[in-house]
Amino acid sequence: MTELAIAWILLPFVAGLTLYLLPLLARGLTLAIAVVSLCVGLGITINQVNTAFVLLDSFGISLRIDPLSGYFIVTNALVILAALFYTWQAGYKAFFYVLLCLLHGCANTVFISADFLSLYVNIEVLGIVVFLLIAYPRSDRPLWIGLRYLMVSNVAMLFYLMGVALVYQATHTFAFSALRQAPPEAVALILMALLAKGAIFISGLWLPQTNVVAAPVVAALLAGIVENAGVFSLARVSLLHSDIADIVGLFALASIFLGAVLALVAEDVRRLLSFSTLGQLGWVIIAPPAAGLYALMHGLAKASLFLSVGELCHYRLSELRQEGLPRPVAIALMMAGYGIVGVPFLAGFPAKALTLSYLDPWQQGLLYGAGFLTATIYSKFLFLPRYPSKTPMPVGYTAATMVLLGGLVLANAGYIEAYRSGMGLFRAVLPPLVGCGLVALGVSRWESAWRGAWERLEHLLGAMLLLLLGLVGLAL
Repeated sequence: MTELAIAWILLPFVAGLTLYLLPLLARGLTLAIAVVSLCVGLGITINQVNTAFVLLDSFGISLRIDPLSGYFIVTNALVILAALFYTWQAGYKAFFYVLLCLLHGCANTVFISADFLSLYVNIEVLGIVVFLLIAYPRSDRPLWIGLRYLMVSNVAMLFYLMGVALVYQATHTFAFSALRQAPPEAVALILMALLAKGAIFISGLWLPQTNVVAAPVVAALLAGIVENAGVFSLARVSLLHSDIADIVGLFALASIFLGAVLALVAEDVRRLLSFSTLGQLGWVIIAPPAAGLYALMHGLAKASLFLSVGELCHYRLSELRQEGLPRPVAIALMMAGYGIVGVPFLAGFPAKALTLSYLDPWQQGLLYGAGFLTATIYSKFLFLPRYPSKTPMPVGYTAATMVLLGGLVLANAGYIEAYRSGMGLFRAVLPPLVGCGLVALGVSRWESAWRGAWERLEHLLGAMLLLLLGLVGLAL
């Protein structure tokens, strides 16, 4: 079993290197890798596999495969499949598919890592791959945004490495379980880095400008895979340590409301989706036992939203209210958006029901209130005018959207018990109705193109330092 797990981990990396020698196989080999991972992830999730592999016992280097890993692996595979279909006829060179394979392999390894050293190596490589994807057009703006992302990522991981060194000094192991005996400074350093990588609260404000400049397919990969690497690690550590779960929960709540408020007043659709991601990632980690299903739902829905926005000629809501949306794009936007809101028969409903079931009543009340903000944000798409598309939508976009939205429907099976409560169904329908009412009344048009100074690189790094001080105080 250990040998099979290692072979599966190495497969995307071997495939990526092979594409340099055989570029004609780029799309086919990437497709095969994604299908294999999809089968593996579904097998883990459906069969409730729960096993661990020790690689270096004296250092605590180990892997853990369980249903939480399975959900994230399935998300990774489906988003890679969608990205592959989206770019199939777009003329991307073999190098792009090499990056897809490496991104896929690094993310899968993160999702089964059970020690801080393995996690560090894979997140670092993941950051380099993301930089290359953002800078792929090789023009000035994407190159600067890619370097900006790399700077934030490297600073975060430098603090992470310092925290890991303190953990090893205190416990002589790199295992996640060692964090319980680690000094408070180590806990703060590691959590600060993972909050930045997972785009949680103010440490995630690098995200809006990145998504605005990155190609739509790269923005979809960021939302569906890259941020999941950080939130997965936070969920895994929170499941092992209840004290850390309390700290992570506070930042999750803050991120949920910060993201929702900023998304509500964003004028650019890409920034709206980015701020919404900031809030929805808070939902992923606020109830770690439900993180897998919520991450699957959010990854599929948000990747579909970014690909759909990539088909628009205008990005400002004021322009879209005049020009309208192509009907197929409007349908995809509304379906994915209301999937995030939690409308029944889309995966958002069972994901939110499962998440709320693990929370205290006061937390449930706050998150239900946040649901009204989310519903208002995505109800904006419902009131945009629509027109028949003059030309057929690109085949790649149609195929990618079918994969993502099809997964959004099928993922309802993740928590079928949610549909057994009539009161739960009523509560799920109420926020969209209120959101539609608010948009119809014009309340949601409090929009601004203003960009806060907090999104500048130096302020992002300063915010990370302030966040670190706050975490030290909470960990003491």
